[in-house]
Amino acid sequence: AMNLLKALAKRYFVTPYVLLCGAASLHALWQMWVEPGFSLSWFAAWLAVTPVPVFVLLLYLVPFVNTGRFVVIQILAAMIGAALAVVEMHPLPTFYALVPGLAGVLIYVYWYSYLDRDDNPRLTVGQALPAFHLQDRTGEHVDSASFVGRKTLLLFFRGGWCPLCRSQLYEFSSYFDALREYGLHIVLISDQAVDESEKLVGTLPQGVEVYFDSGLQAARTLGLVHPFGVPAGVFARGPHTSLPSLILSDESGTIRYADLPENFRVGPRPAQLIKVLEQQWL
Repeated sequence: AMNLLKALAKRYFVTPYVLLCGAASLHALWQMWVEPGFSLSWFAAWLAVTPVPVFVLLLYLVPFVNTGRFVVIQILAAMIGAALAVVEMHPLPTFYALVPGLAGVLIYVYWYSYLDRDDNPRLTVGQALPAFHLQDRTGEHVDSASFVGRKTLLLFFRGGWCPLCRSQLYEFSSYFDALREYGLHIVLISDQAVDESEKLVGTLPQGVEVYFDSGLQAARTLGLVHPFGVPAGVFARGPHTSLPSLILSDESGTIRYADLPENFRVGPRPAQLIKVLEQQWL
């Protein structure tokens, strides 16, 4: 129950937070424009709140990679802005700098960004991958048993609505050829239509397949559902989504590696997977 309450709180936090930062940034910019002379308070407010909405906008416009666990620029700007704002202590710009600025970005980084995963005994290395089914672009069911007999990499991602997932997929796509050299069959899975997913990745090399997880059935079977993981106001199939995850199984269907990130800005790490393949397997 507590995890569901936390998930709901996170669902209704991030969109209003980003919009508030954007509105505060525009207001501060307007005040600097109309007020005679230089206003340290309004500059401080603008500095503290602007990097967050700019970062989110850039994520949608530019295929960022390696977004990282911490957003250093945003934190530093908020800290500097908050320190400058208290020099003059004008009420509204100081509020902007301290609350949506400094407090907001710290809440985003140290609370919102964590996925609150429970331990997942279904994906223990050395155990058999649980059976599940997916759908291809024609709507035909594809059973996980069809992956037996080949080394399979399953990559669950949240969908095109998530800019960080888009960034992570962009990074992952540059490793497709390297992963295929290890004999891996790469399977990309989300609860959005196959053609929508393919648009995010671009041209798929041979050996890379994309599937639709209708109703998050596969994610639920594998313990990868993120309840209320879709932020309020974001257009998606529903409020729930899948946790970004990477699972590697061998020819017998045994799980050999699982990357289940705790922080959604980190995502499954292809470079770490390559290192595992080089050192421990194949």
